[in-house]
Amino acid sequence: MEYTKHRYTNIMQLVVGGDGSVRTMYSYIKPTISSCKCTFADGSTYWQKTIPNDRLSNFKGEENRLYLDQECTVLAPVTRKQKIRECKKIGLI
Repeated sequence: MEYTKHRYTNIMQLVVGGDGSVRTMYSYIKPTISSCKCTFADGSTYWQKTIPNDRLSNFKGEENRLYLDQECTVLAPVTRKQKIRECKKIGLI
């Protein structure tokens, strides 16, 4: 992984005390996060794109879109809300 050459890689020795602790952790984990695996109650697995927010130093998932691959290039035929609704209809949730 190329990003490890440009950042401090020992997370246990990061200085995280004080006001900059959230930003320090955010900048440490930002290069490693690109997508999130979503497994539903019926056992189906999809991927959700993760969007970094540099201003607030946090991450959020792309609203209501699911993908079939980890790179988030192939859009799934269902949305997140539809999948949750299906699981509720079956009685799994």
